[in-house]
Amino acid sequence: MKHVLTGLVMCALVFAVPARAAQPSTTPAAQAGDQKQIDQAIQKQQATVKQLQGDVAREEGKSHDADARLKQQDQTIAELQAQLKALNSASQPAGH
Repeated sequence: MKHVLTGLVMCALVFAVPARAAQPSTTPAAQAGDQKQIDQAIQKQQATVKQLQGDVAREEGKSHDADARLKQQDQTIAELQAQLKALNSASQPAGH
């Protein structure tokens, strides 16, 4: 019985040691390095977000300006159509 238990313990050790060795290092230095990389990635993403927000704001401004121009053009067209209609009405003979 003692040999069986010893054999089981040895088998457990044989399988446990490589599994333990395969686990990643969790030393404070490794954690600090990982945290630094994470912080850098966050900063990079935040910079990208700010840039995209600026791009969106510029595009919204352009869209607003284009909308204002189109409204002005629509108003000008309506005024010209009214003038044309008035001219056509005035040039028609009274008998018609």
